[in-house]
Amino acid sequence: MRTRIRRLLAAAAAILALSAAAATAQTITGRISGTAADTSGGVLPGVTIVVVEEDTGFTQTTVTDERGAYVLVNLPIGNYKVTAELQGFKPVVRTGYVLVADGRITADFKLEVGAISETVLVTAQSETVNTVSGEVARTVDQAQVQDLALNGRNYLQLTTLIPGVPVLTDNALDIMTGLGINTSINGSRTNANLLTVDGGFNMDSGSNNSQISNVNIDAIQEVSVKTSNFSAEYGRNSGAAINVVTRGGTNILRGSVYEYLRREELDANDPFANARGVAKAELKYDNFGGTVGGPIIKDKLFFFGALEWRKIRRFTSPTFRTLPNSQQRAGNFSMISTVVRDPLTGQPFPGNIIPSDRITPDGKAIAAVYAAMAQQAASYEDVVRSNNALFQNENPFDFRQENVRVDWQMSQAQRMTFRLLLDH
Repeated sequence: MRTRIRRLLAAAAAILALSAAAATAQTITGRISGTAADTSGGVLPGVTIVVVEEDTGFTQTTVTDERGAYVLVNLPIGNYKVTAELQGFKPVVRTGYVLVADGRITADFKLEVGAISETVLVTAQSETVNTVSGEVARTVDQAQVQDLALNGRNYLQLTTLIPGVPVLTDNALDIMTGLGINTSINGSRTNANLLTVDGGFNMDSGSNNSQISNVNIDAIQEVSVKTSNFSAEYGRNSGAAINVVTRGGTNILRGSVYEYLRREELDANDPFANARGVAKAELKYDNFGGTVGGPIIKDKLFFFGALEWRKIRRFTSPTFRTLPNSQQRAGNFSMISTVVRDPLTGQPFPGNIIPSDRITPDGKAIAAVYAAMAQQAASYEDVVRSNNALFQNENPFDFRQENVRVDWQMSQAQRMTFRLLLDH
């Protein structure tokens, strides 16, 4: 028994070690760095720097080094204020910083001599320039994710906001129901992009042509698209690195419900169906769900949950096929010029008609399949010509996705995130 326990503990330790190694490349955090100096430009070591995420109360503290520099890493994304304090100087508070996934914010301070009770408040710009690394990237924030009209409700459509990304698929229902990666960025192949969710792999590694999960738009905090010059940790694919960061709870309880719908009454008929006198195909599209998130313990423990359904009742696009007519299915080929020969004698059948006793059971079974298909066609003309049958079949789609996320801020040095994403 002791041997088994030791083996289990060793296996658990190995799994934790591997998990820790994998977690280093997960891009759901960012960093804030900068320097502190006096008004004359002299560096100030020992300045206390406090960063606070304003929605969750997450706080981290450090002090500047002998060069007056500081850096805080592994900060959860969100809206930050940064405070600098040193005895004999006025405290400075800088607000308005928006930290994105794998973001790098520079917050420098100029401290004036004065009483600690006097505070200098500085409001930063809503979008700060990355002066730390040379990567070319764009972040689509939560407001853009939820407010932009995505005809298909697929987050990959957000990449078309970036220069160099063409629209390759214009069928919204195919975008919604499919998991294909039909996105080319700066001329790269569509299967050259790296897709991740909270830094975790989100691709079919067998082909790189499809994603594992199409994340619910209302469960997304932001989408980061890195197009060039990014860090080697994203080096698996030669194209862009697209990372989805899921939403978490905050100190305020929030929720939402929604439904998007379409009906055939709002659409025109397909021109090919119109030409054959086929009625407008049925279309019932319902995409509905809800979200809720908030605190379990204020400033410490948060939850977020989302549930979404997609129910589509539609038909396939009208498709032409060529079927033999009823005479040909019975062996009568008198209406065509091609000579039908007896395979036993090599002589032509009289009148190009195959006697019924010469048609094998297999041949009759094949003819029966053609007859059955003619019955299923939306439009069928019993004549000898190409494209004499038009097919339009039922093509239903049912989907449900559940998202659950829990964030626990145990201390300034320890933070745990749990996320569950299920597709049905």
